[in-house]
Amino acid sequence: MESRELAIQVVVAVADAAASLKGPGAGAVATVLSPFAIDALGRISDTLGRRRLNHGAETLEDGAEAYGAKTPEEFAAFVEAAISDAEHQELLARALTIAQDTAMRDKRRALGRALASAAGDTGTEVDEELLFIRVLDELDEPHVRLLRLMNTAPPSLEDINRVQRLDVGLPPIRQWHPPEIAQVDPGLAEVMWGLLPVLNRLRLIDGNEAEYTITPYGEWILTRLAAPAEQTS
Repeated sequence: MESRELAIQVVVAVADAAASLKGPGAGAVATVLSPFAIDALGRISDTLGRRRLNHGAETLEDGAEAYGAKTPEEFAAFVEAAISDAEHQELLARALTIAQDTAMRDKRRALGRALASAAGDTGTEVDEELLFIRVLDELDEPHVRLLRLMNTAPPSLEDINRVQRLDVGLPPIRQWHPPEIAQVDPGLAEVMWGLLPVLNRLRLIDGNEAEYTITPYGEWILTRLAAPAEQTS
């Protein structure tokens, strides 16, 4: 059996377990909808269902790859490790739920690596990965886009950084003012005021309405989100 088929079966099993916890009455809406609407909603549900299933399976495969599993037997061993106790089971359930609902490939890959990181450990490692995926759950593509921008030095500080910092081996200053964010990336102009408070609350950036700077934790999150070829540690 191929890893994708195994992954899909695991995701379906987790989804079925979650669905069994829901109370009756889910079909009550059908009594007030037209047959056309019911049929259309069914098609949408099927499309979303397939997409969510593939997202979850892909994340599980990412985790198995990071874990070092290359054969179906090693994949099964990874799954066993990922559900070895209540804490690991919670991590797997949360990671797959988040993965199924996100279109971000980087986010799904990071969730898989979180599963792999915790699969070989107990206690603190699992707790740390649970905290990590809770933060990840709050980040959508625009949040990450803004955070990646703030991980660079703003053009207005280019001369200062080159003359006073980089030439003497100091890291560049990365203090971003909202007007400059809008200037450098106009696509963020209308949404940044909704993004900045979230990044600030999660401690990924530090600052106020006048200026913001990425934190070491924000840098670490970006490292976790990076594609394997982009990772330096």
